[in-house]
Amino acid sequence: MNVKSTQKMASNLSKLAPSTRYQGSKRRILPWLYDNLKDLRFETVLDGFGGTASVSYLFKWMGKQVTFNDILLSNYQTGIAIIENDSVRLDRSDIEFLLCENGFRYPSFIQRTFEDIYYLNAENKWLDMVSFNIKMLSERYNGDTLKKKRALAYHALFQACLCKRPFNLFHRKNLYLRKACVKRSFGNKKTWDTDFPTLFVRFADGLSKKTFSNGRDNKAICKDIMKTGNKGFDLVYLDPPYTRPNEKRPKDYYSLYHFLEGIVDYENWSARIDWSKNNKCLIKEKTEWEKNSPEENFKYLFEKFQDSIIVVSYGHPGTPSIQKIKHLLQQYKSEISVTKRKYSYKLNHKNGSEMYEVLIIGR
Repeated sequence: MNVKSTQKMASNLSKLAPSTRYQGSKRRILPWLYDNLKDLRFETVLDGFGGTASVSYLFKWMGKQVTFNDILLSNYQTGIAIIENDSVRLDRSDIEFLLCENGFRYPSFIQRTFEDIYYLNAENKWLDMVSFNIKMLSERYNGDTLKKKRALAYHALFQACLCKRPFNLFHRKNLYLRKACVKRSFGNKKTWDTDFPTLFVRFADGLSKKTFSNGRDNKAICKDIMKTGNKGFDLVYLDPPYTRPNEKRPKDYYSLYHFLEGIVDYENWSARIDWSKNNKCLIKEKTEWEKNSPEENFKYLFEKFQDSIIVVSYGHPGTPSIQKIKHLLQQYKSEISVTKRKYSYKLNHKNGSEMYEVLIIGR
């Protein structure tokens, strides 16, 4: 690929990467990230807080050997589908199998547990069926193919679920926002009213078109970043949760997307629910990252990955401050660069034009 072709494709990276409704996704700023990362010398990379896999997808597109990591099981499935997967796709027979009743004795856990919380009754029944059908792909495949087919199906299902949720979240019981016949200043009622099968097929087909091999052995893992290995990475990309202005603590993605976590762990879902909560969220156990102060965490990770190029993607204003993070990184890196651009997330308008996306690079 010549330089002009590369530059043209890089400018369209936000469109080339798989779409998502996930909060905090970097998909829209991938061209900016590419411009700031393309001249760094590295072949292997760890995306420590992988999330939607958008940045891992950028690294994969750049021809790097990528290790995607995220502590959430649901994001891990996305990492398998988009990063680890090079060629497996859901074909027409797979989609027909997933979207139809196949004579199984289907469970009804979602119908019984989440009535009038997130989705309509008929939609809950459909979710029970498809969740079970994803597990039953084992009747058609095995081994690595089964792993990747399931991951593709989960990813399509998760994106469909997010589309039909007000704010694209599961933070509270608010189905009434979809059902109310009122004038709205937010949301997308047309998408809310689109049936699940249509959305599922849309995302499954979209991902199939974006599946590719970069000739590297890429992989997805599901670990607490504090417990990952530290060897073999030329570059480590860190996009951790942080505390924004007027907030008491960082975003808790486990609580925002607990419903997707439940779908992946369907058999154990009931035992993991906090039944005292109206929205039937999962019981939360603190991660290693949450047990310590942000400064302690950054210091630990900077020391742990001091042999790698360290790239921190962060928001300003935030806590800890950019200056504090830079100061901590200077203890392990002799060359520090800081680049920023104005950026507000689609799902977080209230911070407005005062928000900046910042890259801190230590070499």
